[in-house]
Amino acid sequence: MKYAPKGSLRQNLHTISKMDWKDKLNLLQCFASDLQIIHSQDLIHRDLHSGNILQNDLKSAYIADLGLSISVNLTPKSKSDGIFGILPYVAPEVLNNQPYTKASDIYSFGIIMWEILYGKTISYNQKLDMSKLGFLICYRDLRPAVNKEAPQCYVNLMRKCWDKNSEKRSSAKDLCEIFEKWQNDEIVLLELNESKSLLENIEDSYYENMFKGGSKFIDTREVTEKLSETLLVSKGIDFTDVPDDFLKKKILL
Repeated sequence: MKYAPKGSLRQNLHTISKMDWKDKLNLLQCFASDLQIIHSQDLIHRDLHSGNILQNDLKSAYIADLGLSISVNLTPKSKSDGIFGILPYVAPEVLNNQPYTKASDIYSFGIIMWEILYGKTISYNQKLDMSKLGFLICYRDLRPAVNKEAPQCYVNLMRKCWDKNSEKRSSAKDLCEIFEKWQNDEIVLLELNESKSLLENIEDSYYENMFKGGSKFIDTREVTEKLSETLLVSKGIDFTDVPDDFLKKKILL
C-alpha cells in the first residue's frame, strides 16, 4: 500500500472537524471522485470506511484497500453466511444477505460524512451488541444521531446517502458535483460555517473496539436470527412448537 504521511482519515477526524468548511468539502470531493472512478469501472469497493481513506495532507484524501472490491457483473455462486467489513458502515441490504451494489458503497460514504461532521468515529445513542446493532440498522432504520445545530443542507445529503431504499441514494457522480458546487456557493458556505458547535451534544463512540484491526468477519446469520426471534415474540409463538423450516420461510417472506 502506498505510504500516506498523514495516515488515515479516521486518525485525523478530530483535527479535520476544526477545518474551514470549504476545505472539508474539498476533502469530501476528493474521495467522492475516487469512488466515482471505481464505480465507472463497474467495480464496488465493498469495504469503504474512514480507515481505508488515506491522506498525504489534511486537505486531500484518496480511497485505498480495494482488496475486497468486486465487479458489479459478478454473481455470487452461493449465498454467504457472512461478510467482511466494519458493521456500522455496512448497508442494511447487505446485512440482510442481499448482494453488494454501488449504492452499498454510497451508504458507507454517508456514514463517513457523519464522521467528518462530528469529528469522531461513528457512534449511536445506544450501547448494543453487534447482532442487535445490525438488526436495528437493518429493520428499525437505526442511524447515527444528528442534533438540531447541524447544517440542514449537509444533513439532507448525508441522510439521502444512507436511505434504507438503495435506489434513492445519490450516486458518486452526484456527490462530486454537489461538493464542487457547494465550494463556490456563498449561501451554502455561510450555512455550514455558521452551524454551532456540534461535538458537545454527541457522545463519544461506544464502539471503538470495533475499529481495531480493521475489517472483520460479520456473521449475517445473527442479524436474521434476531429478526426471527422478534417476529416470533411479537406473534406470541412458543419457540418449542416452531417447525424446523419456519424461520427460513419467515425470513424469505
